[in-house]
Amino acid sequence: MTQVVSTRRNDIDWLRIFATYLLFVFSAAKVFDSTPFYHIKNSELSSSLSYVTFFIYQWHLPLFFLLAGWSRKTSLQTRSGMESLKERMFRLVIPFITGCILICPLIKYVELLGGQSLGFYGYVRTGGPAGKSFGAFLPDFFTRLDTFSWAHLWFLIYLFLFTLVSWPFFTWLLKRKVMPLKIGSTFVYLPIVPLALIQLTMSGRWPDSKTLLNDWTNILYFFLYFVLGFVISRYSAYERAIHSEYRRAGMLGAGLFILLALSASELAMPSIRMIAAAGGWCIVVWLLGFAKARLEHITQGISYLRESSLPVYLLHPVPVVLLGFFLIGPVRAGIAMKFLSLLVLSVVSTMAAYHVMIRRIPVLRWAFGMKSEQKPGESWRDQATNRG
Repeated sequence: MTQVVSTRRNDIDWLRIFATYLLFVFSAAKVFDSTPFYHIKNSELSSSLSYVTFFIYQWHLPLFFLLAGWSRKTSLQTRSGMESLKERMFRLVIPFITGCILICPLIKYVELLGGQSLGFYGYVRTGGPAGKSFGAFLPDFFTRLDTFSWAHLWFLIYLFLFTLVSWPFFTWLLKRKVMPLKIGSTFVYLPIVPLALIQLTMSGRWPDSKTLLNDWTNILYFFLYFVLGFVISRYSAYERAIHSEYRRAGMLGAGLFILLALSASELAMPSIRMIAAAGGWCIVVWLLGFAKARLEHITQGISYLRESSLPVYLLHPVPVVLLGFFLIGPVRAGIAMKFLSLLVLSVVSTMAAYHVMIRRIPVLRWAFGMKSEQKPGESWRDQATNRG
């Protein structure tokens, strides 16, 4: 395969940064929304935040997988087969192992202290960790499937699986000559059909576990987004069609979610899932077009934020769960004040841990999937100014 020089796309990097840092908002809101599935829950819940988390969920994770699929084209073109595999091991498997050792036990312990459990056997109410200290709890976490949980790190495992499964197909596509194409706006909306069909025919038949165990709805749904990311990256005509259609797609997506908000109680669940799938794709299209139009030439701070994305993804739930556990208990305040406090404290503590420790200690850089340290003399200010 002909090797090509990688050219970074600032708009794609900004989307990845945006998706990563939006996790703070989403995770903090999950503490207070009315859906039961989160590590900790405030005693008083908010239906308004439920709308927020529902809206974000429909396009946020799909955007992550689409951007990952986008990146595969460059990775396969600029690296040999083994080099590409090593890069995926370094960026996905090693951070996954790090998270399972350093992060997931903390999240699970606090989760159990709150009287619930999210794991391989679904969501259950529990009586807590039976009075065990954290040290005594650790052996159970690593030896019992009903206690072990990879929490948010499921994304890394699914992404690694998608990488392996798609490898032959993506390699085949790259070897084929790209013919000049003219793609109309209709093709921009074509993915709505399989996305909606997956939700219509499969959602609800299996638990939304994200544990690879009978999680066929999520596997197929997110894998389709992963493939779409690669296809858009590979075929520039499709990308141009998306960029020319993004405004209409954004308005359509907003309209569909407004429709859901106004009439969800009157719609059957299959209809809700199909509309949400269509709206989610339209929002992703809007984000791709908006980023290309408005963010492509913005470079200030991008290097620092881009490098922080994976460590921030791994770290972000820790302060949300730990600090949130104390906020939802003795603190007497309204939901809005608690949410804003948790959001600010989580961002500050995560960025402090990243900036002071992870990016400065070589072994932690490696464990969190970061490249070797920047050349001597390159300060934070150097990284955060005009470097594409």
